[in-house]
Amino acid sequence: MTIQISSPRVRRSGLLRAPLALGVAAALLAPAAQAVQFESGSLSGSIDTTVSYGAAWRVEDRDDDLIGKANLNPLVALMTPDQQLAAPGRFSVNGDDGNLNYDKGDLISNAFKITSELSLRWNEWGAFARGTYFYDFENAGREDLTEQALEKVGSNGKLLDAFIYRNFSIADKPATIRLGRQVVSWGESTFIQGGINVINPVDVSALRVAGAELKEAFLPIDSLWASFALTDNLSVEGIYMFEFEQIEPDPTGAYFSTNDFAAAGGEYVMLNFGTVAQPVDNPENFYPVCYGGQATDLNHGAQGNAVAVQSGCLAAVPRAEDRYPDGDGQWGIAFRYYSEALNQTEFGFFYLNYDSRLPLISGKAITAADPRSGRYFVEYPEDIDLYGISFNTTLPGGWAWQGEVSYRPNMPLQFDDVELLFAALTPLNALLPQPGLRFQSQLGEYLPGQEIQGWERHEVTQAQFTLTKLFGPGNFLKADQIAVVGEFGATNVWDLPDPDVLRYQGDGTDTGGGADRFSGNLRNPITQVGGFPTKFSWGYRLAARADYNNAFGSPFTLSPRVAFNHDVNG
Repeated sequence: MTIQISSPRVRRSGLLRAPLALGVAAALLAPAAQAVQFESGSLSGSIDTTVSYGAAWRVEDRDDDLIGKANLNPLVALMTPDQQLAAPGRFSVNGDDGNLNYDKGDLISNAFKITSELSLRWNEWGAFARGTYFYDFENAGREDLTEQALEKVGSNGKLLDAFIYRNFSIADKPATIRLGRQVVSWGESTFIQGGINVINPVDVSALRVAGAELKEAFLPIDSLWASFALTDNLSVEGIYMFEFEQIEPDPTGAYFSTNDFAAAGGEYVMLNFGTVAQPVDNPENFYPVCYGGQATDLNHGAQGNAVAVQSGCLAAVPRAEDRYPDGDGQWGIAFRYYSEALNQTEFGFFYLNYDSRLPLISGKAITAADPRSGRYFVEYPEDIDLYGISFNTTLPGGWAWQGEVSYRPNMPLQFDDVELLFAALTPLNALLPQPGLRFQSQLGEYLPGQEIQGWERHEVTQAQFTLTKLFGPGNFLKADQIAVVGEFGATNVWDLPDPDVLRYQGDGTDTGGGADRFSGNLRNPITQVGGFPTKFSWGYRLAARADYNNAFGSPFTLSPRVAFNHDVNG
């Protein structure tokens, strides 16, 4: 039996690949590691383990514009509408829990992580498994995080990839088939989401852990994948998925979280446009406190009496059970063509039918007899069609150039949550004699207890391209290696209605849309129409990483990174 230590090799599914772009992405996004390789007769394999530790602190004070008004001043509910408008803070308390849980100077992460990979090869057969475990000494014991949130940012171990494969030939052309939990990467995107690479959703909180790698963030899906070479320059791939997995955003209350009601750990959504504070400081206590428990669990210490807690309970809409697809019928096919005549460019052509990886919010209208009967729930629409084309090539000067265009004729997009809220309250209109006080929604009026779909399907096209380059020794930073990536993307929703007709969800749209009418006795604050999503949007991402081997005479590699994101328009 032979054992040897060597540097790992980067692999990517498919028969034809441009290596430069792949090498740059791997150098930029993954820490250095070594593999222990072994061999015994026809059996060979490797074990690759990466251990990392890191800490992060909050270095700035909170921005009041990002905190709900009632979380800054619990008495804001007693003010006149004009005073509420002038009060600091935003018109929502549904996205600031993570901001409130960590003060300036606090550790936001103090984590140890280990990831191990096992690769086996026997003749034409092989197997691969990857698992990871982390423990965050700062977050694991927090009492303001739910159990679901603690599994994401406190401590957790999980099996990632686990599949078997076989290499063989058809008509003297190479072929590969894989079965099990695996990641299948299609398209050419590096940073910008929403393109072709949607087979495997992302665990966003996994990227927050020190030493995180992309391979730990993409969630494997139980599937059957195969690739066959039809000619020397043309190959075909196919995939059939046996299960559904959704994207996992930052959980409620975690430092980077921006949603307190739809992410893991969210139990309720607050009404009253940020003028009533949440009744509890941990969402797990919502049902005990608001539905039968004692009103003693206060919100971040801001409220001082049971009346305030009761007000928070009355302004909270509970979350109903999430609705997941069964995962059946998800499949895709891809063709890859390598053209030596066209600057040695590889082209990809893709089709995929899949269920939404992104959560969308729908609801149930209240009944006039019980104003607390309304509910909201998270769901994942099925049968999205994706068509895409991609390319990757090399430009003069050692730059790699990749790009893709994707088209979805039936992409589900979220309605504005305020329109959904007002639609759920329309059954109360029969009890409101004054038309000016009635609830109006672009979604129309609904019967008591009727379900309200919170999304609609639209035609969406996204185009993006990426430039990547590796700089070796002798660079101006005196690093052993520098990797840089720049990615540009644009999205167009071809049939998006005008906001005056139907408004969709966007960041910062905490209130309704239209002319500003927040005065007098009217308590429906307004966001100008220009703050809602537009048909066209674009932006770019820049990132760089420098590697210093044996830094300061140690056996360690120092790898500082810098990144810049700019959403330019839309």
